[in-house]
Amino acid sequence: MPLRLRTSLAHPWIITHGEADAVQHRLASAVELRPMPVDGPGSPKLAAGVDVAYTKDGTHAWAVAVVMDRQFRTLATSVVEGEPDIPYKRGYLGFREGRLTIEVLMSLGIEPDLVFCDGHGVVHERGCGLASHVGVLLGVPTVGVPKTPFHSVDHPPGPRRGDFYVLTKEWGAQGASVRLKAGSKQVYISPGHLTDLDSALALALAWSSGRHRVPDPLSAAHTLGVKTRSAAS
Repeated sequence: MPLRLRTSLAHPWIITHGEADAVQHRLASAVELRPMPVDGPGSPKLAAGVDVAYTKDGTHAWAVAVVMDRQFRTLATSVVEGEPDIPYKRGYLGFREGRLTIEVLMSLGIEPDLVFCDGHGVVHERGCGLASHVGVLLGVPTVGVPKTPFHSVDHPPGPRRGDFYVLTKEWGAQGASVRLKAGSKQVYISPGHLTDLDSALALALAWSSGRHRVPDPLSAAHTLGVKTRSAAS
C-alpha cells in the first residue's frame, strides 16, 4: 500500500512565514517520539531515502525517493518534478520542499517502514523540521540526516564509524553528530516522527553500509537526483 496523506493535518504550502510558524507548532504537537527496534518484531524491513535536487538558480526541483531492503537492494524508485513552493529561508525547508517530498513518497509503489530525510527533525527551532513535517503528515517513521549542523557550537564525533556526540538544544530537543563512514565528515541525526534519538542513531547505522557519508537509501536518492537533473539540462 502506498503512503497516504493525513488529510486532517493538511495545510497550504504557499503561506507567510507567520502562518508557517503556526503550522509548524501545530504539527510539532503531533510528533511522537518512541523507540523503533533495529531488528526483530517491529523493525523496518524497507527504508526509503528522499532527496531534492535543484537547478542552479533554485527555481526548479526534482524530488527523488529510493526504497531499499536490508541487503541494500533497490526495490523501488520515484521522481517528481516541480517548483519549490517558497524561496529558501532557514527554518522553513519543510515548506520549500515538503510538498514535493510528500508527493514523491506517495508515488512509490510500495510503502517504506522508515524514511530518511535530508533535513532536521525535532531539533528544529519550532520542533518541526523537514523530517518531522513529512513524518507527521504521512504517519510514517522518519529520521533526519542532514549534513548541516543544528547547534551553534558544533562538536565532531570520534573518527570511527559509529562514533557520535549528543547535542541538546536550549529547549531540550536532542540530536547528535555521527560518523557513518570512517574518515568521512559527520552528519547530524535527529528523530523526526515515531522514532527517538537512540533508535534514530541505531537505524542510521544499520541502514548504512559504511561506503557513504549518509545511510544508503539517502545516498542512492541523492545520486539519482543528480543524474535526473543532469539529464534534464
